[in-house]
Amino acid sequence: MATDRSQHRYEQLIQEELSKIILRELEVGPGTLVTVTKVDVSADFSHARVYVTIFPDNITGTVLEKLRKQRKDYQYFLADIVRSGRSPQLDFYIDEQAIEGFKMDTLLDEISEGLKSTEE
Repeated sequence: MATDRSQHRYEQLIQEELSKIILRELEVGPGTLVTVTKVDVSADFSHARVYVTIFPDNITGTVLEKLRKQRKDYQYFLADIVRSGRSPQLDFYIDEQAIEGFKMDTLLDEISEGLKSTEE
């Protein structure tokens, strides 16, 4: 079993390296942003839940499908990088919490701007 610290470091490594791999390998149109926001690795390091945000959000389904189809390629690239000889099985999910947080920030900015304009 992994210690919490080593598991957290492994999750960070997977997140950083997978972000680079996706940037290099995933073919998406101009103006599309795919961000790996979080990685949760199982205690035995065999599975990783990869959370992403995709903007613009009207192509989320298409990009998520591409990520899922190419996951074996990403696992192969990660195996070279993490030096363990194998990487965890990757499962991609939309990070709903990050999207809700972004929407909340946008609403708060709008409220703040509205308050400033009524004070003037």
